[in-house]
Amino acid sequence: MRQRVWISGSLLILAILAILIYEKVILPQAEKRKEKTAIVFPDFNPEQVVRIELSRKNQKDVLVKKDSKWLVETEANYPADPEALEKIFNDTKELTCAQVISTSKKQWVRFELTPEKALEVKFLDKDSKPLAHFYIGKRGPTYSSSYFRKAEDEKICLAYKNLISSFDKTNDTWRDKAIFRFSPEECQKLELKEGDSVLMLEKDLQKNEWYILEGEEKYPAKNWAVDGICQTLSNLKTQDFPQVAFKKTGLTKPDKQAVITLAGGRNLTLLVGREVPDTSRYYVKRADQETIFSLSEWQINSIFKKKKDLRQEEKKKEEKSEGKE
Repeated sequence: MRQRVWISGSLLILAILAILIYEKVILPQAEKRKEKTAIVFPDFNPEQVVRIELSRKNQKDVLVKKDSKWLVETEANYPADPEALEKIFNDTKELTCAQVISTSKKQWVRFELTPEKALEVKFLDKDSKPLAHFYIGKRGPTYSSSYFRKAEDEKICLAYKNLISSFDKTNDTWRDKAIFRFSPEECQKLELKEGDSVLMLEKDLQKNEWYILEGEEKYPAKNWAVDGICQTLSNLKTQDFPQVAFKKTGLTKPDKQAVITLAGGRNLTLLVGREVPDTSRYYVKRADQETIFSLSEWQINSIFKKKKDLRQEEKKKEEKSEGKE
């Protein structure tokens, strides 16, 4: 009896070990091999890409790499959005045919994968050789899925990625929407002008504290509030790129002006003009560039704060109480 129990127990332990080895070692490795073989463009290397073409119907967006910088060739060589580029590079590297929907060319119409309907994507190298070439059709059964097919392949695939939001800028732009790009920690001085009012702020680098300057006097400011303004300005993004005559923007005599002084003495200036008609947006531009941007009212208000909103009231009260004593 004891021998039978021992043998049964040993067999049970061996069975459990076999299941664990299968689930923890063999199965994951098989899944990894499966995922690797399912990658559509296994040799795709973003570093080799120098030209990207995205075409739909009569619209074609072309992005080109020049001197290590990406430009939107079809929009007067304006700098391209680095985050948007990183997203499409990663999506292409990781693109897999998670599920084969059909192998029939007749099904292309149903999934909007005909050349007339689909978004055609081409990544080209310096010799104009395609490194990745595919078509994106309609959205899949979920928001984060898409139908696509590889060029020269009739097979329709379902990808568990929102390829449409990443690649389709038909109603948007590939231009970089950032007005400024700097680290908020670089911000050392702020000059905020509204009409005849000027608010000066300076950072004490030794104490790491902000102060409001008024002539020869200076008053403690709310560090979190001023840091918030620097944070907003450091990666300020336009709502759109208005196509408007400069004389209609009010930027020849701006209503508001923000001057940022960064570490090393570099100055950046934001000019705010008139309100965009029938919107809650305002025309803005950098003083050193010609491009006209637009910002929403809440973006403007988050930059141009009043002195009473930035002055450190608690320290002010302490000073008053000490004076009475």
